[in-house]
Amino acid sequence: MNPGGLEEAEEMFAGFHWGDRSRKRLKVQPSPLPRSLVKLGRLEAVAYSTHKGGERATWEHEFGEDGGKKPVLAMDPRNRRLHIVGGDYDVEDRGIVD
Repeated sequence: MNPGGLEEAEEMFAGFHWGDRSRKRLKVQPSPLPRSLVKLGRLEAVAYSTHKGGERATWEHEFGEDGGKKPVLAMDPRNRRLHIVGGDYDVEDRGIVD
């Protein structure tokens, strides 16, 4: 398997979406690496909606629940894109955990 390749992305999608397979592939142009970031503040939580198990639901994850370090929300001043920096969390099949 090609690390970071399409097959790995498809497997991660299926794991994160409880076995559902992606119906479309997105071709994206990643942002260039930022030269500097503007700290906006400590990231307390992230919320997103997606299909899992055939149903749409909104999921919210609070950071630092188990005493872990919370990440910082920052932006690239050149293109104004957001970045999550640092923190004690992982993304697993069951979701975001810390």
